[in-house]
Amino acid sequence: MNPVEDLSVKYSVRIILFLGSFWKHFYTINCTANLMKNKYSKKELVKLVLDYSNEVKRVPKMKEVTKNPNLPSINQFLKNFKTWNNFLRESGLEINYVSKYSKEELIKLLIKFKEQNNRSPKLEDLINKEHTPSISCFFRHFGSWNNALREAGLTINVRKDYTKKELLLLLKKKSKELGRAPIQKEMNSDKNYPTSPLYQKYFGSWNNALREANLETKYIFRKWTKKEIISVLKNKYKELGKTPGIRDFDSDSRTPGKGTVRKLFGNWTNALREANIPLKKYHKKEDLIKILKNLAVKLNRTPTIADLKENNKPSPIVFTSKFGTYTAACLSAGLIPNDGRNSQIWKSWEEHCTEMARVIHKNVEIKKNNLIENGVPDIYVEGKNLFIDAKTCGYKEFREQVKKYCKEEYRLEFWCIFKGMENRSKKVSYLYAKDLALLMKKYRRKDLAEKCYQFINNIYSKDQTTLT
Repeated sequence: MNPVEDLSVKYSVRIILFLGSFWKHFYTINCTANLMKNKYSKKELVKLVLDYSNEVKRVPKMKEVTKNPNLPSINQFLKNFKTWNNFLRESGLEINYVSKYSKEELIKLLIKFKEQNNRSPKLEDLINKEHTPSISCFFRHFGSWNNALREAGLTINVRKDYTKKELLLLLKKKSKELGRAPIQKEMNSDKNYPTSPLYQKYFGSWNNALREANLETKYIFRKWTKKEIISVLKNKYKELGKTPGIRDFDSDSRTPGKGTVRKLFGNWTNALREANIPLKKYHKKEDLIKILKNLAVKLNRTPTIADLKENNKPSPIVFTSKFGTYTAACLSAGLIPNDGRNSQIWKSWEEHCTEMARVIHKNVEIKKNNLIENGVPDIYVEGKNLFIDAKTCGYKEFREQVKKYCKEEYRLEFWCIFKGMENRSKKVSYLYAKDLALLMKKYRRKDLAEKCYQFINNIYSKDQTTLT
């Protein structure tokens, strides 16, 4: 079997593994329950990188992990394992790089950077620059980044050893620059000053720090009790004449923040229950479909997610929980989603899919009309009994196509720009633009990957244009 045929045979298995890994990382980023933590155990760090290693099919480099926003800070690896190579050893991974830099060489590199850039280097300068020592080299030789700067006789640009007196002097200095007491955001965005969490650590709160510096405390953060919030909820219910939502609290400065409500009650629904306020529930799909149809009549077009908020309609989460996606909800209501589905977009996407299919499968035939009666699929992969149809999204069940294309041993793949409705047949699978973009990168076709993202951005653009 030649390499091309071997790659083709393994494609289906690789896609399944690849999609599983991709969606795992996607939900890790977007689900609040799995947000990045401040501290990880050794076992957790090993598991995260082993999963990433399986995804990229090789031992990851330290710089890759450092740049990857989906993985913990590199400092956590170094604190737990001292060096990157120690981490690789304990993870059972092959060591892919051994540093040969001496302490003197590292100091010379730091001094050279200072001479070229007229400032002390930062960790980020090494992370984003090729052909430089890894951060672990500096930690191994000096114990910390600041120690390395000290031994090189350079100014420390990130300090964590401030005294209370120094912090108050810097707070007053910032106040003098602004002509008023600074807010936390202003301190955090100015790299010449300590961040607000450091003040909170030393003084208990930001306002305490301002008071000790004899500065005005403009914002007083009230500590709400459950009883007070229940009272506010009841008053809001009377004022509005309907069940209040989170948005009603956000727009009223007299009410506690939604974060405070969730912290004390667990969620908004629990707060309403404890206040004996009727819940706004949309149990049936029919109720949600009716809302979309009525709003479409009012707007004279398909409502967007932004329209739901502006017209005080249920959160998009309500629709996605019932239909899978907001697009599927619109389709169920008989509305054309705001996804740019027009003949020009579809035609361009079909041409793009044809080009990607040739990269993946090599031998493909376009519009193979002699295999299926009363139907012409977009792409046929010779020797694999595989049909590929390019769609902007799954905007209907496509049962007729499944009947036509999936006879005997034939399979069908829908290549879509984004999610819509999906067919549950075992002979049908779906690939989306994001998946295809990552796949094209693996085949070293960054040009085709970029075009996938271009389609995604174009689809969701307010000013719809035609891709060429």
